Amino acid sequence: MATLSAPSQPEPAPAAGIALEVTISDLQVAADIGVYAHEHGRAQPLVVDIILKIDAPARDALNDTIDYQCVADDAHALALERTALIETYAMRLAERCIAYPGVQAADVRVSKPGALRGGLAGARASLTRATF
Repeated sequence: MATLSAPSQPEPAPAAGIALEVTISDLQVAADIGVYAHEHGRAQPLVVDIILKIDAPARDALNDTIDYQCVADDAHALALERTALIETYAMRLAERCIAYPGVQAADVRVSKPGALRGGLAGARASLTRATF
């Protein structure tokens, strides 16, 4: 018995005005971060959440969008650079994200577990292509 396959259809063009967001949540990184002497020279955990507003991809292909792994790799690489403030880390990561083609806005939230007794310290950086 012959199997019928569906005819191939062209991929639809993205509709104008579609807002797409790519998200990375709860990314755990070990960072060389902190202002106090006891924080220097030891990796400290950060939890990173990223929202990227992107152009709609023209095709259903990775080359037409943002690669989540590249963004995560940037977060880990940046964590290896000595940084005093989580605010600085968040801004630098947002700058790296907005530099990717097709990214129109980047929102980066960084939390530092253990920075406060009984609480969670954090910083958030938001950039849009117009402000960068």
